[in-house]
Amino acid sequence: MSIARRLQRYLITGFLIVAPVGITVFLLASFVAMLDYFATPMSLALLGRHVRGLGLLLLGVMVLAAGVLGSNIKGKHVLGVLERLLLQIPVFSWLYGTIKQLTEVLSPDGTAQFKSVVLVEYPRPGVYSIGFATNQVQALRPDGTREDLTCVYVPTNHIYIGDVILVPEGKVMETRLTLQEGLQTLLSAGATTPKRLETTLKPLSTPSPQERPRTPEE
Repeated sequence: MSIARRLQRYLITGFLIVAPVGITVFLLASFVAMLDYFATPMSLALLGRHVRGLGLLLLGVMVLAAGVLGSNIKGKHVLGVLERLLLQIPVFSWLYGTIKQLTEVLSPDGTAQFKSVVLVEYPRPGVYSIGFATNQVQALRPDGTREDLTCVYVPTNHIYIGDVILVPEGKVMETRLTLQEGLQTLLSAGATTPKRLETTLKPLSTPSPQERPRTPEE
């Protein structure tokens, strides 16, 4: 390999390593600087001088206040109203929805609807996709028979855009990946997929007496 090609390879690899960290730091620093800018008149009025780092302090207060509001019923109602107002902004609603979807998956409260990371034969036989099991339903056929199905969300672009497919429970392979590991696998374009992906078939759910197929005698 020539020196030029090797140098190009090093630059691309280095960019891919530095870019995520750099973008994260840049966005966080920009947000803190914006808070610091808006807090400057307040610090001048109260203290008579500009206080450096006030934006970082305000960010901590905002995070703490959001945590307090989100921990009680009235606070959740207020946050819900603010969220509905923010979702009226076209571009912001898409960005906010995407980020919220990611944070809900990683939330310690388990607010996300993802149950487990699964492997399904989709979009055609012989091709497998990683998805998230979200729900279990029972389909009623025209002949009266019922079939247990698993709702699987398969991201197609990024985590916020994807297909919802219904797969027979006997064909859904549940992996040992945690939700965080499954999310990381998708966001890394499969680069972080374990070399050995252990799977187990999801057990068929037992229908309740009200859900079991009726016999002709019934």
